[in-house]
Amino acid sequence: MMGGKLESRFRVFGQACHLVIKPEAIAPEDILHIAQQEFRRIEHRFDSFDPTSVIGNINGRAGSGEVTALDAESRSLFQYAQVLWEESNHLYDPTAYNLQRLYSDGRATGRSNSVLRSELARTGWMKFEVSNEGALLREADMFLNLNSCVRPYAVDCVKRLLIKSGITNALIDLDRDVATIGKQPDGANWLIGTRYPSGPRTAIERFKLNNTAYALRGDFEKCLTIEGERFGRALSPVDGLPIPGLLGVAVIAESCLTACSAASIARLKTEDNALKWLSTLGLPWLAIDRDLNCHGPLARS
Repeated sequence: MMGGKLESRFRVFGQACHLVIKPEAIAPEDILHIAQQEFRRIEHRFDSFDPTSVIGNINGRAGSGEVTALDAESRSLFQYAQVLWEESNHLYDPTAYNLQRLYSDGRATGRSNSVLRSELARTGWMKFEVSNEGALLREADMFLNLNSCVRPYAVDCVKRLLIKSGITNALIDLDRDVATIGKQPDGANWLIGTRYPSGPRTAIERFKLNNTAYALRGDFEKCLTIEGERFGRALSPVDGLPIPGLLGVAVIAESCLTACSAASIARLKTEDNALKWLSTLGLPWLAIDRDLNCHGPLARS
C-alpha cells in the first residue's frame, strides 16, 4: 500500500484487472480479498469458457435435451440478455459466437455457403430455452457466450460490495469495463483513457470518471476489411454478415451494465441509426464510424 491507497493487478475472465482502493478502516488485505473473491465467484459461476460454470454446463449439454438448473442470479442474467436481444431488434445474440471463426484473420475466410449455413444452424437466441426446470440449448455444438455482459456485471457487483464495506474511493478496471467510487484518495479525478483515430495515427483521449462507470465495445484498430471496406466485428445472427455499423462505441453511465447495454446495442445498428439513437440517451458517448471519424459528446472537438 502506497500513499494511503492499495493497488492490485490480476487476471479474471482472461483479462487484466486493476484495483485501486483506499482501505478506510478495513485492513488492506481484507478489502482486497473481498474484491478479488467476488470477481472469482462470478467468473467461476458464469465464465462461458469454463466448462464447470453454469454457462459452461449449458454449452456442454447443447443438443442433448439435458437441462441445467438455474438460481435467481442466473435467471436474472439471462433476463438481461433477453432484454438486449429485444432492444436490438434481435441482433444482439449470445449464440453467434461461432460465426466469429469465419472472420478469424480480419477478412472473410472460409465463408463458403455450406460452412456459413452450418454455423447459422447453430446460431439463434430463440434456440436457447429457459423453463422452471432450468436452461438448455436445442442444437448440438451451439455455444452461448455472455462474457461481454458478465464482465460489467462483475464490475458492478464488486463496486456494490466495496460501498457496502464502507469504501469511498476506488477504481475497478476490468479491461474495457470500468467503475469508480468517489474520486482518487488524494482528491484528483479518476481518468480513463480511450484510443481513437487521429488522421493516420492513433491518439488517446482521457475522460473524467468520478463515481460513474464506463464501457467500450468494438475496436477500430481490429476491424474487418472486406473488399476494401471497414466493418466492425459485430455480426448479424440472421445471415452471418458483418453489420455496417460503428467500429467502436464508448459510453459513460451510472452502472457498467447500463454503459455496456448502450454501447452493445449501438454497435448493432447501422451508422446513422446508431448515432441518432445514442444522441437520445442523455449519456456521454464516443463513437467511431467506418471512415474513422469520431462522434459524440466525448469526441475531441
